Amino acid sequence: MLALRRHKRQFTALFFSICSVYCILSTFIKRMHFNSTANEPFKMVNEYHPFVDFKFVIPEISPKFDETSNIFMMVLVNSGAKGDEFRKRREAIRQTWGNRENCEQRKASQDERLKHLRWLLVFVVGKAGTGTNDDELNMAEARQYNDMLIGNITDNYINNIIKFYMGQVWASRFDVKYTMKTDDDVYVRIPRVLEYLVNAKFPRPFYGGRINPPSKVDRKIDGKWAISHKYFDEAYFPRMNYGGFFILSSDLLGKLTNYVYKRKPFHVDDAYVGVAMRDFNIKPSKIESFHLVQREPWRARLRTLRNCEILSWSALGHTMSPRDIKIFHERFESLVCTDIPLDTEYHRCITTAVYLWLKTGVLWLKRNIMN
Repeated sequence: MLALRRHKRQFTALFFSICSVYCILSTFIKRMHFNSTANEPFKMVNEYHPFVDFKFVIPEISPKFDETSNIFMMVLVNSGAKGDEFRKRREAIRQTWGNRENCEQRKASQDERLKHLRWLLVFVVGKAGTGTNDDELNMAEARQYNDMLIGNITDNYINNIIKFYMGQVWASRFDVKYTMKTDDDVYVRIPRVLEYLVNAKFPRPFYGGRINPPSKVDRKIDGKWAISHKYFDEAYFPRMNYGGFFILSSDLLGKLTNYVYKRKPFHVDDAYVGVAMRDFNIKPSKIESFHLVQREPWRARLRTLRNCEILSWSALGHTMSPRDIKIFHERFESLVCTDIPLDTEYHRCITTAVYLWLKTGVLWLKRNIMN
């Protein structure tokens, strides 16, 4: 007893130390358990994640056209509502590949195959919301250029699928043969896209673009492209066309509209369209001249491009800044404004394998015949 009293303070301190360590370890273990289970698949099974409040939206502002019949292709460019950067992107497109007065457009107007194929380009935008004057600026821009769809939806990545449908449903009101969905960070040679469809003999049904092979579905809750099993319970998305640019024939638009009643739309719009096309038994068509580069600094890449590469592409991107688009356009115009043929097949670059094979053959001829 005497020893116990003598060491009472030490025992008390030890007791409280043990309790403190226990509490800290318990909290740490609980947090570790939470973090380790937060991304487990079962968390993504019973709820729609991320939730898309899908609805069909008729744009509040849309272009007014004098002639609405016989539109061969409607180019629907997804753009953003919030910030000056998106207005700069739209302006860059108006000045470059969307401008009907550029060299290639003028040449196409003299081409018997293309000159009667009418196309229209519109930007598809939502609302920026309170806290900025972006909505007022965007509406003024729409009135000035008469080339924008503005819908009453919050403009964010989750609502991309609603923007996609807003553009497609609006386009389906016209006598349109094809729609081309693009983003505002790409470059498209519209006459060459028209030429492709002519050479392909106006395919229908048609779902064409740059093909992405079957890809694993992201289930991480914090992932930008993650979706729950509730939306799509397969492990892999089917082959589909990248969302930067793809073409749909108009006979598919009604099917896409009805499909939302069979599968709830999720925010990854190109994947949703790809799944729908798989369920329609429509195989994606590969357009060889569509060139997609992921996350590459375009300004550095532009300096290394060969002329034959530039002339062989009919659509390229993405992640091109407004300045990148203008720089590429200046170089492209310097080539196209000459008298060279513009058919994309004419300008295919010789692949490295073919080049080496030809070089080897020439060397063999020099050694064995010419000498």
